[in-house]
Amino acid sequence: MLEDALAWLLLSGLIAFILAGTLAPLETLRWWARQPALERETPAEPEGEAAGAPRHFIVYLGGIDRISGTSNSRREQRFLDALCEGVPEAVLVDTVFPYAASGIPLLHGPRLFSWLWRAIDAAPPDQRRPLLANLVNARNFFQVLVSADRRYGPVFNLALAGLIQERLRAAGWRPHRDSRLTLIGLSGGAQMAAGAAEDLADIFDGPIQLISIGGVIASTPGLNRLARIDHLAGSADQVEAAGAIAFPARWGLAAGSEWAMARRSGRLNRIRLSGVTHNGPRGYFGGARHGGRPQWEETLEIVLDCLKRFERGEGRGANPPARSVPSSHGDHPDGSDGRG
Repeated sequence: MLEDALAWLLLSGLIAFILAGTLAPLETLRWWARQPALERETPAEPEGEAAGAPRHFIVYLGGIDRISGTSNSRREQRFLDALCEGVPEAVLVDTVFPYAASGIPLLHGPRLFSWLWRAIDAAPPDQRRPLLANLVNARNFFQVLVSADRRYGPVFNLALAGLIQERLRAAGWRPHRDSRLTLIGLSGGAQMAAGAAEDLADIFDGPIQLISIGGVIASTPGLNRLARIDHLAGSADQVEAAGAIAFPARWGLAAGSEWAMARRSGRLNRIRLSGVTHNGPRGYFGGARHGGRPQWEETLEIVLDCLKRFERGEGRGANPPARSVPSSHGDHPDGSDGRG
């Protein structure tokens, strides 16, 4: 009986996987048909200036393994807690679910495959974990491709920018104030952050920074609107390396792409982490010892250093940035190496 149920779930999952790839843009198009466009805030609504109002906001977008905006792993949460301690003056927003235009978690709301996510969630833990992980990863990966797509991406990224704007407002951000925004994206979350940056730059008055942690990023128009991009890439991270190959606009021959322009302008800074993998104990948030300390602590130190450099204005362009003299290239086909 249990075997039959498991086989049924596997077959259903295969069918869902195929359909998800085909129908991935439909949720985005449905959002477009039902929601008003995101518009730039106007100063028509004056708001009082609160004493000690925050000036720095950090938005964290997790990887493709999540089913909601609050499903951070223990390793992620440990990193985010330490990040808050390292920059106590900043406000952290980590509740955005970036893999749906609606922002609705997979287990909630009207969704074509809600029954499947609930069935997997109700399965015994030893069966639920691999099923849920593989299917959620596949489903969310297709949404990353939607964000990177030149046809559907502008609509999806507009929706995501609206979701981020809502969370920023709830966290205390108000338009027309001198503030800055840092987007931190893990894996596919980096593409979602880069995609949303194009519309966020139209509603956010201050400079916007992207910190990509093992990011799988296409050459997307949002890169043109970022003041600084720090791209952390583990030397043993095959997922990040595959992303650099999968998007031809990131290849060295694509001299006119957004990625190439960000690199030449000096706004794109690639940071190589020796021996770091995409996931697991040797991953960016892992606990494996590296240089006498856990890897996640090294990642945290690098991120804090990137935040400090951004605050000091190092390597920062405007929103949108002006082009500058090309910088030297490192040993990686898509960018330079170092923390400059």
